[in-house]
Amino acid sequence: MKSWLLIIAFSIISVNIVFNKAIFRENIFKWDNSWYYLYLPAIFIYHDLGYLQFYPKVNKQYNLSDDIEWYGAYKQANGKRLNKYAVGTCIFELPFFLAAHLYCLALNQYPADGYSLPYCLAGVLATVFWVILGLIYLRNFLKKYFDDNVTSFTILCIAFGTNLYTYTVFCPAMSHPYLFFLFSSLLYYTDLWYTEFSRRSIYSLAFILGLIIITRPIDIIGIIIPVFWKIHDFNSLKERYQLIIRKKQDVLKALFIFFGVCLLQMSYWKFTSGHWIYYSYKGEGFNFLHPKILKGLFSYQKGWFLYTPIAFVSMCGFYSLYHYDKRLAPSILIFFFLMIWSVFSWYMWWYGGGFSCRALIETLAIAAMPLAALIKNILFISKKHLIKHVYIAILVLFIFLNIFQSYQFIYEIISWDKMTRTSYWRVFGKLNVDIKEESKYLMNDRELNDELIPVK
Repeated sequence: MKSWLLIIAFSIISVNIVFNKAIFRENIFKWDNSWYYLYLPAIFIYHDLGYLQFYPKVNKQYNLSDDIEWYGAYKQANGKRLNKYAVGTCIFELPFFLAAHLYCLALNQYPADGYSLPYCLAGVLATVFWVILGLIYLRNFLKKYFDDNVTSFTILCIAFGTNLYTYTVFCPAMSHPYLFFLFSSLLYYTDLWYTEFSRRSIYSLAFILGLIIITRPIDIIGIIIPVFWKIHDFNSLKERYQLIIRKKQDVLKALFIFFGVCLLQMSYWKFTSGHWIYYSYKGEGFNFLHPKILKGLFSYQKGWFLYTPIAFVSMCGFYSLYHYDKRLAPSILIFFFLMIWSVFSWYMWWYGGGFSCRALIETLAIAAMPLAALIKNILFISKKHLIKHVYIAILVLFIFLNIFQSYQFIYEIISWDKMTRTSYWRVFGKLNVDIKEESKYLMNDRELNDELIPVK
């Protein structure tokens, strides 16, 4: 029951912040967000998915990407403009977009142009809705392995103690909160499939994996979870092979569903570029031989463990997870190894402006498992009450630190991408600072460019 109350509390707090801070009164569809979202107004309002001739006008009117007219699109040989951002995010925004569009058409109080205030509010509420649904799926999954006390504390840490909180209420409409929902449901349906072997669960799993790849293609690494779930030795690997053979018809139908979802992205590429498979990030890419893992995890510039210490705690939980159930640890450990390596192999390993590592937000759903195992040890195995209270106090402190630093980020006390050791400690614990004065201690543009990983 406590876990349900926490999700309800998160919902109330999120909606309250949304309306009190009125994030939606400023256009939320800017930079990357505007291009994730662009498919919806292009299809339903301007009827121009190919050439995007409407974009320069709305870009100028709503300042979507400052003076960069075609920030997220590349002109093709056939004259069309190809949006480099995947189509998946707009699928989650679609119901809310349609509601906002009907409202604008019916009442005629705001322009029905896809970018006025009702559309921005719809984008914010879409993010909150899918994150809440993701927390529900995560709660239902954790309850299969842990009691409600452990589940509640884990949900508390993930919902309020990580940058999922920041990107739900302060920086909505990015792809990562929607991916958090997908990874939460991925866990749930993976476990359900290997428990019940029902067609509903494997078809749902295939649909989810398809949505993951058309929302953020690199996140196909998530397939590690269902494929290697509870495989821990040769015998379990052999049993998995035998299971696939027995259920081959269901598996083949699931693959058909998976590729059917992927066809949405491929059809768009074919429509705009003439190719079914197209690499849309022109001049950008990965260098897997030179990942910046240590900087990505620990640096003052954007270190995941520094700005989201709950993530570090969760990684420390693998020892507890292995001793709790050795079948669960291998697939999750392999997933994180590949995910962290890949994320920090991106040429701009800090992923531009943002708080902590936004590219790993979706993995917080998977990180909940080792975190819950560690919390179980803290709450129920430790017999030394003082030590237990110290551990709990540290977790609570990390939760408050995350919330506090989220506000620092929103008020630009914490820089979007140029923090240094000096600037971090100068503003640590402060909300009233001279931002102009503190900017002297940030990285300069040359230092920032030096951090780029050469693309191979």
